[in-house]
Amino acid sequence: MHTLTRLVLAAVALGVLTGSQSQDRPEVQLKAAVYKETVEGDHQGAIALYKQIVSNAAVPRPIAAAALLGLGGCYEKVGEAQARGAYERLIADYPEQAREVAAARARLAALKATSPEASSLPTLRLLWSGTDVDTSGEISPDGRLLAYTNWDTGDLAVRNVRSGQTHMVTSKGGKWETDDFALSPRWSPDGKRLAYYWYRDDGDLNELRVADLSGKNVHVLHSQRELKGALAPIGWYPDGTALFATLLDQQYATEVVRVSMEDGTISPVGKLGSVGAKRVCLSPDGRYIAFDGPADSDSLNMDVFMMPSSGGRAVPVVTGPYDDQLLAWTPDGRRVFFASNRSGANDAWLMQVDSGNPVGSPLLLRKELGLVEPIGFSPNGAFYFGPDLAVHDVLVADWSPESQKAASAPRLATEHFSGSTRLPAWSPDGRKLAYLVHRGSRRPAETRVRIRDMETGAERTLADVKGSVYDLSWSPDGTSLAMTVKSARSPSVCQIVEVDSGKIVREITATQNGEDIWRFLWPPGGSIVYYVTAGASRNALLLRRDLRTGDETPVYTGTPGVPLDFAVSPDGEHVAVVQGRRIMLIAATGGEPRQLVAETPGFQASQTLAWSPDGRYVYFGRRLPGAVRLYRVAVTGGAPEDLNLEIGGEFRFRPDGRRLAFTRSKGEPSGEIWVMENFLPVAKGTPADAAQTIKK
Repeated sequence: MHTLTRLVLAAVALGVLTGSQSQDRPEVQLKAAVYKETVEGDHQGAIALYKQIVSNAAVPRPIAAAALLGLGGCYEKVGEAQARGAYERLIADYPEQAREVAAARARLAALKATSPEASSLPTLRLLWSGTDVDTSGEISPDGRLLAYTNWDTGDLAVRNVRSGQTHMVTSKGGKWETDDFALSPRWSPDGKRLAYYWYRDDGDLNELRVADLSGKNVHVLHSQRELKGALAPIGWYPDGTALFATLLDQQYATEVVRVSMEDGTISPVGKLGSVGAKRVCLSPDGRYIAFDGPADSDSLNMDVFMMPSSGGRAVPVVTGPYDDQLLAWTPDGRRVFFASNRSGANDAWLMQVDSGNPVGSPLLLRKELGLVEPIGFSPNGAFYFGPDLAVHDVLVADWSPESQKAASAPRLATEHFSGSTRLPAWSPDGRKLAYLVHRGSRRPAETRVRIRDMETGAERTLADVKGSVYDLSWSPDGTSLAMTVKSARSPSVCQIVEVDSGKIVREITATQNGEDIWRFLWPPGGSIVYYVTAGASRNALLLRRDLRTGDETPVYTGTPGVPLDFAVSPDGEHVAVVQGRRIMLIAATGGEPRQLVAETPGFQASQTLAWSPDGRYVYFGRRLPGAVRLYRVAVTGGAPEDLNLEIGGEFRFRPDGRRLAFTRSKGEPSGEIWVMENFLPVAKGTPADAAQTIKK
């Protein structure tokens, strides 16, 4: 057994024993991290748990030191730079922890024996971290600059990857004074201009723009009002005379087009499969387009395809019963870099191509890359990406309706699936809590619905869901659970699952073809349900449906592009509706809305609208800098009250109002960008030649 592992395990044992087996959270977290590292071999998962521990100032010092030691050991498996930082912090901050400090010094000495800066060995280093990180951009042709969206303002920005200095390309003149924003910047071949998608709030316009780095010379190539069919750039033709762009349709790019730089003329190139694509990349020579997407509307896994940029048939490049995510073309344009779970973990692979066709078999380059948002390669073969840092857990806390304060500190609702639980829903009797296990947007196949008995602690999986789940709601008699489900490019629907059997007993679809069902609520009464529908070119609409007759009644029409949330009063007579900063009160059968809240700081946090059990108050969460705070407002009117409680999204009261559940995220909105270097094999004449040069 590795020395570091022995020391960390010893610290775990010490922490558990001295805590009189009290299941204190830091000890339990450390034990879980060691288990992931040593038993499951899940180094990325262990790193996430170690980082949670060391970021908590209240953790006992022996446990924190042990976690830093474990963190350094895991980081050694994926890159020396991060390991050094963990060991150096341990030595500096915990000098009294003699065993851990000695082990850290020994590892630092071993690491210094080979300098990664002067080495040809593969390295991984952190480039940028913080709340201002954005991973939707692109590295410039000379590898010096990163174009990205500054989400403090929505402006297009450029960052020097060496110095960290940034400047704005666009300037809106304030922090979200308008809802304009930039997306998907792509560099011109000479590195002097940027093409990007721009949303204009004043006319609800979606524009394809080109600007120089000063932002003064802006050219609008295409503009339209509807999102469906809007254009987002994927790359430039090598001589700079045209752009390649994708047509957008909800979550997928559906078609590639060529856009003339001279007059904005749009010429179709080809459809992106039968479903559409998540990521689309133009080859360095501009001859081919690679994309990933499901093979058909029933598939949850992604494959990688390629087609000529001049138009033609798409050819499968990487297929099989695996989830394959396109990352980028290599700088030489002869290989496709992708992530895949074909070996069990999410690893980095390489596929050689020739004349638009795959050659040979995929080659494994790096184990345990994890879930990432790819940015792309610099010309020297350095790969830039952002790891998925989203960690979300369902928490519960006791609540005093009399004092309007939490009667206990928030605690985990379940010991299972740490970092991957969300979307809590109480049963009508308040005894059970349903929740979702969700491991990331690129892993819908791992979505499942669980039910926990909050009195006995017993748990079971109700359903493994084929798609992404957006809402959970119990039937009034507690025998069924409704969930809104989105699968590939099919409209989202509401599936009603029998709790005892786990079988889908009914499916509710929108009456308008092609529309999605999003928020769904089953209030007391049994036969009446409420839900929100939305289509690509229609406003969000809150509807009331009688399950016995199928009759629908419109209750409220939303504003384009703004999420619509609602909650039904305990007596079923009124509906509270929120959009942006406004909260309205409406009769359950429809009618003129009455404004309950005009303006408060921050925006509505996701699914945090709730009624008090006596129907006198409406609760809501506001997203403020660094936290989501809970407010309430009297139904009779008046100023909102700040209840001085930090919550998260998806806030739910137990029916008796004496316990609450919510989802709290860690690692968001902070982000990281990493760069992986010296890992590409030298491309030679055949795949066999290339395989010989892979650095393992």
